[in-house]
Amino acid sequence: MRKKVDERIRTLIENGVKSRYRSMFVIIGDKSRDQIVNLHYMLSKATIKSRPNVLWCYRDKLELSSHRKKRAKQVKKLMQRGLLDPEKVDPFSLFLETGGITYCLYKDSERILGNTFGMCILQDFEALTPNLLARTIETVEGGGLIILLLRSLSSLSSLYTMVMVCGFHSLTSIILCRGNQSKFLKSLVFTLS
Repeated sequence: MRKKVDERIRTLIENGVKSRYRSMFVIIGDKSRDQIVNLHYMLSKATIKSRPNVLWCYRDKLELSSHRKKRAKQVKKLMQRGLLDPEKVDPFSLFLETGGITYCLYKDSERILGNTFGMCILQDFEALTPNLLARTIETVEGGGLIILLLRSLSSLSSLYTMVMVCGFHSLTSIILCRGNQSKFLKSLVFTLS
């Protein structure tokens, strides 16, 4: 059953495009990939220029293959097993096939500096550090979208108590990092709510 998207989301995207402000969305749940397609569609309708390109950042494992031929092979295997109906087109697979997606590991995020994207998807929230967040958000053009994907969450306040990967290398900064990290997450969560 399809549900209508709240008009406030469409209005937020359109106002962001008009005033050239970036908009940030946090999507919680396993069905978040369907909502990515909807948000990208709304963004492409609101922008005057061509279809916005996408930056997809992740920590170590991407749920889908970033290689086009491997992805086609995966779809073919699913159709042979009967898990995918060939007549029923999945909007997410269509979104992947129509292209414009750049995949990037968090550890390789320095290579995307200097590029501009219309939409940025940050997959593994627990691997984000303040520097990674700033580095990836800077690549999004004015009027673009930043999407944080979260698996499941019991409450928004449990977000800042999550265990996250620390980006520092020395022992003393690791000891100091735990307190600073929770402060960063707590302030980020309070600005989102």
